[in-house]
Amino acid sequence: MRLLAFGLLGLGLALAHFATPLPDAKIAPPARQFGLPLQGPPGPDTWLLGQLYGNTTGAYRQRTSAYRAGQGIHFGLDFSARCGTPVIAIGNGTVVEVDGPHGSPPHNLVIDHGNGLASLYGHLLERPPLRVGAKVRRGQVVGKVGDSQFSCTAAPHLHLEIRDSSHQRFFNPIPYIAADWETLTLLGGFSRGFQRDLDNPRRWQFPDQQPEARRGGPLLNNYAKAWPATLASKPQPSAVANSFADLPGLSLLFGATRLEFTRTPTPRRLTSGGCCVNPLWSPDSSTVLFLDKPGPQSPVALYGVSVLQPGTPRPVLPVAHYNKNFTYALLPGRPSLIERLSDGQSFYLNTQGGNVAWSPGSQRLAWNTTQPEGNFDRRRSDIWVAPPGGTPRQVATVFGGGLTGWLDEETLLLTGKRAPQEALRNLETLHLPTGERRILARAMALRSILPSPDGRWMVYYVAFDRPERNGLFAVSREGEQRKLNWFGSYRWRDSQRLVYIPLVLGQPTHRLFEYDLQNNTSRLLADLGAKVLNDQWQVSPDGGRVVFLSSQDRNLWLLELP
Repeated sequence: MRLLAFGLLGLGLALAHFATPLPDAKIAPPARQFGLPLQGPPGPDTWLLGQLYGNTTGAYRQRTSAYRAGQGIHFGLDFSARCGTPVIAIGNGTVVEVDGPHGSPPHNLVIDHGNGLASLYGHLLERPPLRVGAKVRRGQVVGKVGDSQFSCTAAPHLHLEIRDSSHQRFFNPIPYIAADWETLTLLGGFSRGFQRDLDNPRRWQFPDQQPEARRGGPLLNNYAKAWPATLASKPQPSAVANSFADLPGLSLLFGATRLEFTRTPTPRRLTSGGCCVNPLWSPDSSTVLFLDKPGPQSPVALYGVSVLQPGTPRPVLPVAHYNKNFTYALLPGRPSLIERLSDGQSFYLNTQGGNVAWSPGSQRLAWNTTQPEGNFDRRRSDIWVAPPGGTPRQVATVFGGGLTGWLDEETLLLTGKRAPQEALRNLETLHLPTGERRILARAMALRSILPSPDGRWMVYYVAFDRPERNGLFAVSREGEQRKLNWFGSYRWRDSQRLVYIPLVLGQPTHRLFEYDLQNNTSRLLADLGAKVLNDQWQVSPDGGRVVFLSSQDRNLWLLELP
């Protein structure tokens, strides 16, 4: 009997992994015909959208290992929620597999919806109480959210896939599910950004335009030149300085002519042709920068468009990570290369291919080195500090967290646990001259931590914890803490004011609000006249403007703030 059972299991694996893919003619096209897999509105007490489907930066880093079966992309949607949260069927159908051979442990469920489509619900807490052949209705509870790390503290979430019924083709769920995706992508994501192919950086940069994957097919993202760069890269000395040969560089950023212009209360378009994602501001708030290669013969670079005199974007700077004042550039690799732009002086650091955090005056830089394996909430991260070109020194160790940034030239902000077995993470300061560490807040997970420009206040949110710990909070360096009465995507306008977009579904457009920490009051700033796509918006350093990626035409737009 045992041999028979193993034989049947092997036959099931073979059928699941080597069946003939269905042709397009037998598969229903996306028409928003399904619903969301979790009940109620999103929020810190219920659920939030996690990793998106597609060529995410997280999937790219594991394209030859964890995501190899799906051609190197994340071939599902992740929804973050506490363990035990009810999971509901996205549509009517028939249960075809319970704990079938499709991964996503601890448990999974597959429902066939007819018309060539099936849905998989992965990382379930326990075996679903359904039998193969059972009929289910849209909205019916079919399981409970679990944790891919088997802990219910490391990564509790639901992994949802939409496949063809042969289990060979994986489709982007976003066009299939009726939901306010622009608002859902405002908050809660991990690995939310998409990897860039520097030979075609506009490809696959929007959530609804991610490619189909086929089981076991060739890698879709085997890029010769990728951004962010990976550990496989080894930048050569003067790599950044040598790239300035055909680019105007800092002279364009800091030498722009100041023009008088009329401030308008309505947004105005800065770019065309579906350009571009991940906008940045120049230090003087006059130029919006973005990575682009608008044509086959165009250079790949950071392009800039003036907000004072809009026109055709121009290539300005080589592709790199820059410090706030654009005086240093970093090219990730093993090791990473850092160059001073004024004279091309360079040095190498072992940053595990990641970016660094610069102190406010760029006198020092800090970074993490983190264990590559193990439960997310127990992985060790060592924090390092060095002056530019100086000898690095380790200043702290945390578990399940890491470096958040600098508060001043002598103080770091960290998150994580001091010992791996602790249940709660800390938000704490580290004073480098004395080594003193001061805990400001504690929770299972502190997310989207954002220090104010002067380093006095920190804003963060907690989700899926105890009710009294859930929500959006502001805490000062002196330990004063307050719970804010709104929840959404936020940016600092200055050291006392936040700009935010509420996480409220079903609104025709996104509206900007301002929260004043000193008065504990909010006011409406403006209606954007559209929705922000994938949380792509930034406030200028002087607090006077917002640039955002519009979901209507997928171009960058500018709004002058009152």
